Amino acid sequence: MDIKLKILKKRKFKNPVLICGMPGSGYVGKLAVDHLLNIFESSAICEIQSDYFPPQIATNKGIVQTMSNKVYHIETGKTKNDILVLTGDSQPITERGNYLVSEKIIEYAKNLGIKKIFTLAAYITGEFVNEPKVYGTATEKKHIRILKNKGVKIMNQGMITGMNGILIGTAKIKGIEGYSLLGETSGYMIDPKSSKAILESLSKILKIKINLKELSNKIEETNELINQVDEMKTKTEGIEYSNRDNSSQYIN
Repeated sequence: MDIKLKILKKRKFKNPVLICGMPGSGYVGKLAVDHLLNIFESSAICEIQSDYFPPQIATNKGIVQTMSNKVYHIETGKTKNDILVLTGDSQPITERGNYLVSEKIIEYAKNLGIKKIFTLAAYITGEFVNEPKVYGTATEKKHIRILKNKGVKIMNQGMITGMNGILIGTAKIKGIEGYSLLGETSGYMIDPKSSKAILESLSKILKIKINLKELSNKIEETNELINQVDEMKTKTEGIEYSNRDNSSQYIN
């Protein structure tokens, strides 16, 4: 099979922009794109299947589904750009697969007339933060100002791995304007707070209204979980300290 790109709907789009959010650390990009699909009406227009995806299947209400990526068109109201989003079950599991699948997607995007691509990803710090920063990079120096004007901190150096990086790298080669928005995250758990920060920046850049209430609810749930973990950790440390203290008394 290698890579199979199946067109589900053919149509023309007005100044289309592609937003990509693949599964990765903290599910930052994936969660952000899934949120867009949840709050806006959407329709799948393309499906990518490949044996570069993991050797497994998913089930939905008892029905088998093969691993795939899909491109959707979402209805965001009256905007100057039609918005398309890419997400999926997984990224390819090999380096070669990441490059080949990304190239296939960029070719498809170019055929649709897409001239601007955003990838949404994680900026891993190893620490929990109350207000995640959003870092950004672009395919051309002249586009950096767009990010700065919207409060995005510029990622001066570093690596963006997987499709989130290769997609904008391939976009640059093909002459497509590309940006990556990276939400600050610990990398230890799913991070809706980071996803929300990215969508706030994206909303300013593309001038689209995004209802973030659902993500705010998920943030509260995540905070409760973190608090529970902290409480358990504190109790465990207390028990260990008590045991060490009792043990030393017994030895004496």
